[in-house]
Amino acid sequence: MSMRVFVTAAELRSFTAAAKALGISAPMVGKHINALEDHLGVTLFHRTTRRMDLSDLGRVYYDRCMGILNDVEATDTLVKGLNHDISGTLRITMPVLFGKRLVAPILFSASQNYKNLKFELYFDDNAPDILTERFDIAIRSGFSSLRQGFASQHLTNYPMIICCSPSFTKRYAVTDLVQLKDVDGLFYSRSGQVRPWRFPKEDGRTLETIPQCRLILNDIEAIADAAEAGLGAAWLPSWLVQDRIDEGRLVRLCPEQETLQLNYHLLWPKSQLLPAKTSAVIEMIRSHL
Repeated sequence: MSMRVFVTAAELRSFTAAAKALGISAPMVGKHINALEDHLGVTLFHRTTRRMDLSDLGRVYYDRCMGILNDVEATDTLVKGLNHDISGTLRITMPVLFGKRLVAPILFSASQNYKNLKFELYFDDNAPDILTERFDIAIRSGFSSLRQGFASQHLTNYPMIICCSPSFTKRYAVTDLVQLKDVDGLFYSRSGQVRPWRFPKEDGRTLETIPQCRLILNDIEAIADAAEAGLGAAWLPSWLVQDRIDEGRLVRLCPEQETLQLNYHLLWPKSQLLPAKTSAVIEMIRSHL
């Protein structure tokens, strides 16, 4: 139980939110965390009056706990679903580009494996209401993509990368994050308002910087294209740009700098017993990613 409490508190970054999600009191969440810290002899969280972040050892412990809990859930799901027919319709929503690039191929394979299962796949970056539109599974991205009222499972995470074209580095010699504020930046936004690029510091706080705003686009692949064309530096998830970096079309800026991880989660409406079709597909997506 303490491991589940710790993981929930780490993902929600709040003892109060974790208590609501788990149906226990906030003081009980604190008791579980204190017991774990006493048992391990380490500090798992850095706490202030305004925020709560994992310590370096806390991040290591979180990753290992997630692996253990995922294995337990996968085993439970497998056993529960052995005697159930996997059939019917499964409605799944996911971010457009991430879904097309990484998730859709897995689901195409699932469609081949489960002949009696019909898929309805919706690619949407606007996060439709899961309950109202009767989705069985949703994939969401963000540094904190969990929502109350839904069961969730961490799917995967990718580091954010600062990148630009090789020609861009000849105009701007960037060796540290402080110099980023003086370079042309390419920003993703659906509202027209740019958000700072964020980098974790050794003391547990986060450094934020905003380069000179050259372009604002609402499509991350277009941002990668603009960066490759030499129009500016971009802050993008590694899964999107790693091929371009490997091929020399983009290069990393400040590659030694630790960067934030973009988290992806699976979400589904809470229920006492998850349908076999949903369990099977969730496990297939999780195991491949």
